[in-house]
Amino acid sequence: MSNKLPKHIAQMVEKNNLVLAIKSLSEEQNISMGEAKELIDEYEQALKQQQNKKVEAISQKQQKKQGIKPASQPIKDNQELQALNNGLDNRLNSMGYKPPMVPYWVKRVFIILLIITILSLLFWRLMP
Repeated sequence: MSNKLPKHIAQMVEKNNLVLAIKSLSEEQNISMGEAKELIDEYEQALKQQQNKKVEAISQKQQKKQGIKPASQPIKDNQELQALNNGLDNRLNSMGYKPPMVPYWVKRVFIILLIITILSLLFWRLMP
């Protein structure tokens, strides 16, 4: 891949300095700007393909190491996750944890709506 372009021009392409790379290549090899652009585009495509292959190989290695399954099952269908969920519930119950009557996000939304209401009433009263 690097044998098509000189090393310094390949570095310019990798750093996305395409205009300078095209200009330098056309001057050094005495070719037109269009031909230089085509050579650089080919190099860029090959570079992207090589990077995609590397990324795919790394992701496959990580999936094998972590044991990630591509299609995940719902908790109810997966016995391991169900057992983990039941164990967590039992642990929280043994610690005496009681879930709140109103979730935290509902409290936040209520407070935000209350502030908006108060501000709108104040502005409504202040405006003639």
